[in-house]
Amino acid sequence: MIPTPEISVAAKPAMKESPSFEQNMNNYFEAESASVLLSKPWLRLERGLRLQKFRIFSRSYPGLSEKEQESLYSLLVKANDAKLLNTKQQIQYENGVIQSVKGLKMIRVGAEQATFKIDVSRPTKKHSSEEI
Repeated sequence: MIPTPEISVAAKPAMKESPSFEQNMNNYFEAESASVLLSKPWLRLERGLRLQKFRIFSRSYPGLSEKEQESLYSLLVKANDAKLLNTKQQIQYENGVIQSVKGLKMIRVGAEQATFKIDVSRPTKKHSSEEI
């Protein structure tokens, strides 16, 4: 019988990136995306980012209950989908935060839940040549 030599394979430790390097990379990408979000104008924001900004705006609106905040958020989403909030004339947006929405009205009758609506300003009527 021939003795078989034993082959020992030393296990090499797997190369792991240090957690601090991974954390630094995550922080870098988060800071980069935050700076891009702050520098993009309202017109260039994607739908998901706009919805996130609407959520923040509705939560920071003063004097609203949870139900009223959800009602305001759903109104803003519907108005956005109907293309009513696409221009900078309708949305006052600075430094990544919605400051105000033009035409937004809150109606509260007594102690009832507040309702919201957006009054759309209509362009002036063009005069036709028949009226002159």
